[in-house]
Amino acid sequence: MLNKFVIWLNYFVRQNPARYLFTDQLLGMYLEEHEAKLFGRDLGRVAIWDVGASVGKITTLMARNSPNAIVYAFEPNLNSLYYLGFRTASYSNVVIVPCALTTEGGTIKGSYDPDFNAKPTGPLVSTISIAEAIAKSGVPTFVKMDIEGAEFAFFKSPEAKRLQSSTILVA
Repeated sequence: MLNKFVIWLNYFVRQNPARYLFTDQLLGMYLEEHEAKLFGRDLGRVAIWDVGASVGKITTLMARNSPNAIVYAFEPNLNSLYYLGFRTASYSNVVIVPCALTTEGGTIKGSYDPDFNAKPTGPLVSTISIAEAIAKSGVPTFVKMDIEGAEFAFFKSPEAKRLQSSTILVA
């Protein structure tokens, strides 16, 4: 019986975004070597965009290592926003943008499902266009983008040219 419970608990924790909160508290933030090298440097007094911030692993890493930068964390998943807020609450240089970054703005079908690969199941959520985001933050120096496979369509848009001076990492 105990074995079944342990298997279930392992599955549950791996499927739930709260796993990051538990591991941060118990084990410290787990980083791959390449993540530490890439996101562990101070970029100075710049704008950084974390597009598809999820629960904030990379957001907090960039905020901690670039204390003079403003890190804009774009995340439309309603479930993830709670965890993103919890993880970034102690960073005064993080701005949570509870919207998807799109080329034209508008609304998209949202999700509250903790399974990031599931089809959107929730209400419509607002988006912010590249032009609107640049008007509010300036052109970012660095962009980390993980938007669940929509990157190709994003970069096909002429609007994406507004980011041509930015260093962009597609995760």
